[in-house]
Amino acid sequence: MMIEDSTNLRETRLDKLPLRSCAVVRRIETESEEFLRLKSLGLCIGRQIEVVKSGDPLIIKIFGSRIGLSASLAARVWLEVCAPDHCNFS
Repeated sequence: MMIEDSTNLRETRLDKLPLRSCAVVRRIETESEEFLRLKSLGLCIGRQIEVVKSGDPLIIKIFGSRIGLSASLAARVWLEVCAPDHCNFS
């Protein structure tokens, strides 16, 4: 199952996003069960995230909460990197 927001063609995978980088989720390529799990954790299309820890597990910040994702699952989440002045993370 692929859920996407095709407004931007410039994307990178979550597992390739540098530490402390901010990005917006644009596409998720995973099975419906995994997609629903990610959505319940707050990771969905249009959501702004920040990478807190690289590796396996990869840790991201969403709405002030931190969640861990396996590297294999993070590789199926595609993002648009935010402009430096766009992020409101501290």
